Amino acid sequence: MSTVYRPVPTLAKLQEIEETLSGYWEKDRWVITDPIFDEFRPERWTLTNKTIDFSRLQPGIKGEVKFFFVHRLQEHTLRLKTAVVYGVCFARLAEFLERAYPRIKSFTDLEIEKAMIRWRSYLIEQGFKINKDSRLSSNEYETLLQQVYQFMVNFYDEREEFEKNVWDVRKIPGAKYTQNKALYLLSFEGIPLPFRPLAKRYLKVRVGIRSYTQCATDLMALRLFLCFIHKQYPHWKDLKSLSRKDIENYLAWYRSYTEGWRKQHYEYLVSLRSFLDYIQRAGYPEAPEKPHFLLLFKEDFPRLAKRSEEDIKFIPEGVLRQLEENLDQLTPPEYIPVVVLLRATGWRISDILNLRYDNCLDRTAQGWWLCGDILKTQVLNHRVPITDEVATVVQAVVDEIKEKSTPENNPHKLLFVRLEGKRRGRPPMGLLIQQALIRLAQKCNIVDDQGRVFHFGNHAFRHTKGVELINNGMNILHVQKWMAHASPEMTLRYAKILDTTMRKSWEEATKNGLFRIDPTGKPVRIDPSEIENEDLIEWEYIRHNLDAVRTPLGYCLKPHKVECKHQLNPCLTCRNLCTTPDFIPQFEAEIREVKAVIERGKAQGRTIWVEKNETLLERYEAILTVLKEGHTHHLAGKKGREYVGEERLNVRQTPA
Repeated sequence: MSTVYRPVPTLAKLQEIEETLSGYWEKDRWVITDPIFDEFRPERWTLTNKTIDFSRLQPGIKGEVKFFFVHRLQEHTLRLKTAVVYGVCFARLAEFLERAYPRIKSFTDLEIEKAMIRWRSYLIEQGFKINKDSRLSSNEYETLLQQVYQFMVNFYDEREEFEKNVWDVRKIPGAKYTQNKALYLLSFEGIPLPFRPLAKRYLKVRVGIRSYTQCATDLMALRLFLCFIHKQYPHWKDLKSLSRKDIENYLAWYRSYTEGWRKQHYEYLVSLRSFLDYIQRAGYPEAPEKPHFLLLFKEDFPRLAKRSEEDIKFIPEGVLRQLEENLDQLTPPEYIPVVVLLRATGWRISDILNLRYDNCLDRTAQGWWLCGDILKTQVLNHRVPITDEVATVVQAVVDEIKEKSTPENNPHKLLFVRLEGKRRGRPPMGLLIQQALIRLAQKCNIVDDQGRVFHFGNHAFRHTKGVELINNGMNILHVQKWMAHASPEMTLRYAKILDTTMRKSWEEATKNGLFRIDPTGKPVRIDPSEIENEDLIEWEYIRHNLDAVRTPLGYCLKPHKVECKHQLNPCLTCRNLCTTPDFIPQFEAEIREVKAVIERGKAQGRTIWVEKNETLLERYEAILTVLKEGHTHHLAGKKGREYVGEERLNVRQTPA
């Protein structure tokens, strides 16, 4: 059985700490005004405290804390102001460690969960208050202990990343994660110890072929399932004996646990099925003996509701106009070019923030293009056309960031990048752009058609661009290429006809005249401007562009170019239709109706409609001629009427 791994300081690591803490860093009292801090100090220094005093900390602990500060300052993942604020905590931290852990020489000696509880209790005794989020009002005390502990554990842990209980996907070659999010850890600590090696082996494969988000979903699915199984069978070390009954019990619990999680409920089951399928195909010794398709059935998966037009969260035209009028007030102003590109391209926020300043713009004879990689569908060197105005905005950002960038602060040559701080060398978080837009909407009262302050979402710009391209008449395949969709089904989600677009298209299509048949059967010309009801406009739009043939229960809305086997009355060409002179009145009535339809069609210029009904008329008249001659119409003939089964077969075999 696996045991909890706890790293310990090695001679090599201790020597590295000692070598780092040489010269000025060896001092126990750092003065922030010293020239050594010039590269870390901001132009404006607002804190009154100008020293960081480590002298009260225990010897081993002191070295680790100083090493944490120096290392993170030098890699620009800790601001000097934050370091000074942390320094205020040292007196109480030293007193706490002397009282609670007088013999420890390293942070790795702590059991951090218990230590955090005792640390919080100590601070509350000292008069610290708890806020509404159940955290200390001065949260830098908690943050300091957690960060130093985690930093030193990672520093001393020399194992391969896959052996650890918490994986940092940034350290795994080939792992796919989004730079604009602060999500990159996969923790196996919630997986029961007997099953942890199995989960790690499986995720080791997945992390190389799936995104971080998918791997996090897989891990959550495994945690739920394996924790349930471990609780039911504490002695199990594998899943060999897993049965359908166990799955049924799990599903009964799972439905209750995930109540209200429509999307996650489905995704976790898919992940579980993929897990069981893979470990069986790969021959894992822990795999169930019963095939996975006999454990998890198709009907176990809930049917997801299909997305409707209302699920396409595009931004209304009125809101876009208000945004354009107030965009210059967006703060911080460096987010303005990001929003401009979201609006102009419809790319995902992760793809916009992944642009490189050295290759994001291209000029051809046709004009400017924005170039970049689409991460989700792995479309590399993708490009879309942009206007001269948008290109000017991008070029200004390129010029500015290129001047400020160095191999240290911007190693990937990102167009939108943090040049200092914890995210140095990485783009800003996409969530911050959304929050800035929401603040702008509240500040400038950007409202929707109902007068409500609009809640912006970064992905809504993508939906808006897709709907816009389709409503402007772009070919669906071209829209698919623009949006870098893996399949046309994704693009079809944007095929939403806006009310204003429908009216314009309808008026354009009917500019040569629109007719409606009055109760007497006569065509009456209609002026499109007289129709105000949008539902009627939609109906007339359909009537003009589709066949709109009346049936006993409604209208057939088959497109013109699609052949209908039923429109021309299939009975008329069926060999089994048998009709006699008794039906002459019915045929004469049908002929009169078809002639009337043909006349209406000619009046409206419905050529295809007229041609099809003329064909139908010919068939009616041909049969009527036969009936008026006193004969029976039946293509199958006497043999088809009088013989059945073996008799018909014998007749066919008899020579004529």
